[in-house]
Amino acid sequence: MSREGKTRVAVIGGTGDLGFGLAMRLAKTYEVTIGSRDPERAAATAAKASALSGAQVGAKTNVEAAQGCEIAVLAVPELPSADLLASLAPGLTEKLVISPIVPMVLKGGVFSLSSPGESAAERVARALPASRVAGAFHTVPAVRLARPEEELAYDVLVTADSRAVFDEAAKVVSSVGKLRPLYAGPLAVSRLVEGITPALINAERLNKLRPPPSIKLV
Repeated sequence: MSREGKTRVAVIGGTGDLGFGLAMRLAKTYEVTIGSRDPERAAATAAKASALSGAQVGAKTNVEAAQGCEIAVLAVPELPSADLLASLAPGLTEKLVISPIVPMVLKGGVFSLSSPGESAAERVARALPASRVAGAFHTVPAVRLARPEEELAYDVLVTADSRAVFDEAAKVVSSVGKLRPLYAGPLAVSRLVEGITPALINAERLNKLRPPPSIKLV
């Protein structure tokens, strides 16, 4: 923990819309650091997140952020390269790693998962065997995360290979707005959860839904 007693969270690849929104929201509860390949971009995004959250958000390289955290969120738009995951693995040993990654491709006017077979969460877990991996945040629109005034009263399906890891990830999820974490099963079912994201985006685009939709189980 930090000197203030807060758990340290790294938002890896956190300069995009999803990473920025998560960093800004999580900074209200955790000591957050944004990681990036570009330190200047990380610093600029962290300054913006700090201003909107009212909390200090740090900025480091991805590797430095991983080394200094207790929990990591891989807020990258596509599946991380094998080289990136290998560089992060030593720093993420025995730590909780949350994957909101949904690899997608646009073809024929609709989005679908671009990676056949294994889910992104499973690939992350395979590359980080010494980490505790969970999948979460897939269906929370980045544009809504980035609006501090948004209530975010949605459900978040969480995948993890044990209830203990789910409980850890659920604590992080429930710290963001009014998100409700729900256990969806082991990482083996992550592809089903990740597939909800392109379905929501297609519904948004084809029906001109504004703001972007999320999910709530009733």
